[in-house]
This record gives sequence, structure tokens and C-alpha cells, in this order.
Amino acid sequence: MKSVPQFVSALTVALALLLSGCSGSETEAGDIEPGQVAEVPSSEFDSTDELGDFLRDTVAEVHVHRESESNPDFDHNRDADRLHVEFPSNGEMNTDKKATADAVQAAGSAEFAYDMLMVTGTTDAGTWSYMYSTDTVDELTASGSAVEADSVWDSADQDFDSVHR
Repeated sequence: MKSVPQFVSALTVALALLLSGCSGSETEAGDIEPGQVAEVPSSEFDSTDELGDFLRDTVAEVHVHRESESNPDFDHNRDADRLHVEFPSNGEMNTDKKATADAVQAAGSAEFAYDMLMVTGTTDAGTWSYMYSTDTVDELTASGSAVEADSVWDSADQDFDSVHR
């Protein structure tokens, strides 16, 4: 009779773990699979509006603008003209890397001038940003092949990310 209480106890613990959502896999339910690549544009972009239209196909609620277009205090002689790609994020690492890769790929097809690409996601937990110089964007997109999402953050010239770490 001693084995019945042990069995019930073990069954209760297993059921509690199952119902609490504990499992061996810690992947987020809404995140995409790793190993994604950027969408490659079929043409170049003459404006931030065109670049934003392209990104809207893959990045929800994206807002694209240059610092010189949106900051009335912008000084062309002193300030870097950052190309901003901003969007709401759920903090899902693979999804955010894919969105960043798409932004880098699209920036590589920009026909307008900018000094730095800044990709920013805003979550309930905070804001994260990855910055790429035009040289880095050129290096990542020069071969004509798609930018790999898994490694795009490693190529950033600068980052501010406490959300994914």
C-alpha cells in the first residue's frame, strides 16, 4: 500500500509541472525558427517611404525615417544622418533578428544618403537598438545574397540591448 501514495504524489507533481508550463523546451510560442534570411528587394529605394513600404511586408507597424527628415534641429555639418527603422517588438529573439536582417538588406538597396542605420524595437520590457555604418551595410549586402538573421546582430557596429540578453 506504500506504493500507491508515492504514485499519487509523483502523478501530482508531474501534473503540476505540466499545468504550470514547465518543460524541457524554453522556446517562445510566438517566435519564428532560427536560420532565417532577409527578404531581398527586387529594386532600389529612392526614398525612406519606398524602403518602409518594402519592410511593411515583413515587419509589422514599421516606421522608417532619416534623422535629417524628422529632427528640426538637425545640423548637416555636425550630426550623423541616421536612417531609423523602428517597430514594436514582442522581444522574440529570432523574429527581431529577422526584422533587423530585413532592415539591413533593404538599407543596402537605398539610393539616398545616410550615415548610420539604426534598427530599434520597442517592447514592454524596454527598447533595443542595433547600429550599422554604411560600410557594414555594404559588406553585409555586397555579395547580392540575403543577410543571415542569426548573425546580423554580431555584425553591428554598436548595440544597446538589455531585452534579449
